[in-house]
Amino acid sequence: MRALLILMMVCWAGMGWAKDLRIGYLSLSGDPRYTQDWGYARLVTPPPDRTVDGARMAVDDLAFLAEALNIKPVLDVRESGPEGLAASLQAMVADGAGFVVLDLPAPLVEVVAQASADLPVTLINATAPEDSVRSACHPNMLHSGPSLRMTMDSQVQYLRAMNWLRVLVLVGEDPADQGLADAFTLSAERMRLEIVDRRDFTLAANPQAREGNNVKLLTADLDYDVVFVADTRGEFGRYIPYATQMPRPVIGSVGLTAQAWHWAMERDGATQVSSRFDKMTNGRKMSSADWAVWIAVKSVISGYTKVPDGDQAAVRDYLKSPKFRLDGSKGVTLNYRPWDGQLRMPILLATHDAVIAIAPIEGYLHPETALDTLGTDQAEFVCD
Repeated sequence: MRALLILMMVCWAGMGWAKDLRIGYLSLSGDPRYTQDWGYARLVTPPPDRTVDGARMAVDDLAFLAEALNIKPVLDVRESGPEGLAASLQAMVADGAGFVVLDLPAPLVEVVAQASADLPVTLINATAPEDSVRSACHPNMLHSGPSLRMTMDSQVQYLRAMNWLRVLVLVGEDPADQGLADAFTLSAERMRLEIVDRRDFTLAANPQAREGNNVKLLTADLDYDVVFVADTRGEFGRYIPYATQMPRPVIGSVGLTAQAWHWAMERDGATQVSSRFDKMTNGRKMSSADWAVWIAVKSVISGYTKVPDGDQAAVRDYLKSPKFRLDGSKGVTLNYRPWDGQLRMPILLATHDAVIAIAPIEGYLHPETALDTLGTDQAEFVCD
């Protein structure tokens, strides 16, 4: 009966013109997060592939449903340097895009948000994890990728569940490393873990700085259960596992990492999602950023199937309402928090080739949903 109904809807759709649903995708030319120019021999660097593949897969995934409802999703893909992002956004909106997915670093998300203030558009930040982007409280912005606080809370929940309560934090020199370590420390203190010390790793070759780049020296002279590594650019973290003074597990940027998605996930339809992405990209593994863009575009199309005659503001309101339920192939339905526009989601705790646990960890409870044990809850959320 259900198949017959869908067939009838498709036939009915074919009797009229499909309504274009234009969805923008805006990225940064030469985005340093996707370049390898700082790498050197034998260093595994981030892949240069861009996340637009995730957007294209979402359109393909929902093409049949959209066609049944007389909707034709159309991607408007644009890339610009920092100085041209605002103009690119304005051009997409002028061409009819009511939603624009952003694959941009946090400072440029803010630039685009300011440029969108008077435009009839909803922005979806897919790849900037900084909590400051959420607390900026742009009324027309949603966030499909996890916040830094969410990923750190997930790791801290796992540490407490494993009874690894004393943490040594190793931090790189990059400002992003400092921010990551700060976020972890905040989450750890909330859940009453002990940071036994925070030590800086330096890349200097000066023999007088050997205490800052010798792993055994950095991890000596104190007791701890686990080492947290803050190394966002992959400059030193690969040298930490199996090299600490005491035989201890490593988490953070290496070892056990917190991710929105992992190709080794085998539950809840995840294998099918990864397989479709592999096939579409000729073998590339789906990353967390790819998943965040995929789920962003899937959100928009799903929203318009429920509010087909609404404008972008009406669809955005629906996405932030309790009525919205989205399948992200993570075992639970997902939706956006009304107070900060953040997509609720489980976080995968994984090594390079296996998913070890999924947060929220069993036993962490919340009056509304266990997913709200990850990230900033409504009672503590404050706009900057």
